[in-house]
Amino acid sequence: MRYAFFVLLFFVSVVLHAQTLEEADKLYADKKYVAAAEIYEQLYRFDRAAESHKMQISLLEKNTKTNKRNTKTVVNADSIKLFLKKIERLERLEKMVRRCENIQVIDSIIVDKNNFLDAYHLSEDAGTLKKTENSVIYENQLKDRRFYGKINDKNLFRLYTQVKMQDGWSEEKSLDIPVDSLENDNYPFIMSDGLTIYYASTGNESIGGYDLFVSRYNIDNDTHLAPKQLGMPFNSTCNDYMMAIDELTGVGYFATDRFLPENKVIIYTFIPNEEPIFIENEDFAVLSERAVISSIRDTWRQGVNYQALLQKIKNDIAKGRQQEVTKDFTFVINDNIVYYTLSDFNDDGAKRSFLRSQELQKQIFALENQLDVQRKNYAEGDANRRRTLKLPILENESRLDGLYDEYKKAAIDARNREGRKLRI
Repeated sequence: MRYAFFVLLFFVSVVLHAQTLEEADKLYADKKYVAAAEIYEQLYRFDRAAESHKMQISLLEKNTKTNKRNTKTVVNADSIKLFLKKIERLERLEKMVRRCENIQVIDSIIVDKNNFLDAYHLSEDAGTLKKTENSVIYENQLKDRRFYGKINDKNLFRLYTQVKMQDGWSEEKSLDIPVDSLENDNYPFIMSDGLTIYYASTGNESIGGYDLFVSRYNIDNDTHLAPKQLGMPFNSTCNDYMMAIDELTGVGYFATDRFLPENKVIIYTFIPNEEPIFIENEDFAVLSERAVISSIRDTWRQGVNYQALLQKIKNDIAKGRQQEVTKDFTFVINDNIVYYTLSDFNDDGAKRSFLRSQELQKQIFALENQLDVQRKNYAEGDANRRRTLKLPILENESRLDGLYDEYKKAAIDARNREGRKLRI
């Protein structure tokens, strides 16, 4: 029933799209370039929208030449700057459309914004997502670490993490991701490697509202790499957020409010590519349809039964038929081997080095939390308070650097020893 609804919805959208495109073409022909550009942009015809603004600039320049002593000269100059800025943005959007990723969108469903997580069918292996008032809490499969978005003292959303301790959750720690300080970061999801994070941001040159980004944790200096903006069709000129990829089932999900009422979102289910694969087509109209996901059927590969795949995933999750794997931790040996329990180790020396690295990791996190408190007290304290805190902060920073080095050496030694044992 739901699929039939979307077929009907797509048919109606195609008819309306053709009518609106015809309307925009007529406005363009009548030299009403600004109005035409607005419609073209809504239709993802960024190439035509940019061309319309260029024609409007030509009109303004012509008008400027004939009114050199008129106040319109200044007004036109300001308008030309504004249109040039719009053209620059549209040309960026056009490039994104031309590099639209070729993914198979295997399902879509429109839901209430407040209950959008109900459409995410994640296996236990992928962790859990829990809705909060304005964000989500992602908790990993071991349930010993969680990530979430939260408003800070500058009234901006930032990403935070906590570690499960014996007596509850640790003090929250802000994720060190290079961000636009005047924008929001929200809706985190962590891959099973514990290093890769997907999240949504209104900064970092977002093309409209929330955009989806990916970053990776750099364990050497406890920071994250500069975020990379995902391309189309994941991002749009509307809000796109809550990317989640389930490696066990081989599907991903993301939410978007593109072309929907304020209280509704559409959840797309898709098959992720290991590496980006771009659509090979020179027809910009075709690319724009794929970028906006006008029809999920157009993304399907011939002869593949996606409905059967979806049903299998839902059945497996509902009945708990995933392969049971005890996971006490996640430790990557190489690109093909990941350990989850101490019994996975074949070399005793590698096991000892790994246990040492785990102990050091706990010390690092505890010291980082202590330093966060000291730095906050230093910033808010008077001159005497700052003098008292200066030396302990410097000592703890030096100690932290030493712990980072020890942790790195222990982890590398564990991988090397185990690799030699396995002869890899």
